[in-house]
Amino acid sequence: MTTGTTPPRSNDIVDREAFTRRLIYIREKLGMSKKDFGESLGVTKSNYSQVEKGERMLTVDQLYRLFIVYGVPMEYLLVGQETRLPELFRR
Repeated sequence: MTTGTTPPRSNDIVDREAFTRRLIYIREKLGMSKKDFGESLGVTKSNYSQVEKGERMLTVDQLYRLFIVYGVPMEYLLVGQETRLPELFRR
């Protein structure tokens, strides 16, 4: 059954600029280079640079790995919810 409305495109759901700012903030708090941080998430340096420029998004698997490795919840990166953000990353 369809309602006649189309679902929003993926780039309409997440504010990429805010996502990028939050991701850079996390990387800098960890004191990591783009290369090392990207590799820790399973992303090449080139692809990770595109993520920080807002040209590409992390996959769900990469977001999950960010949570498993560093404790950063997806909700923080995607919508800015800081409730479960580890103390290390709180401003």
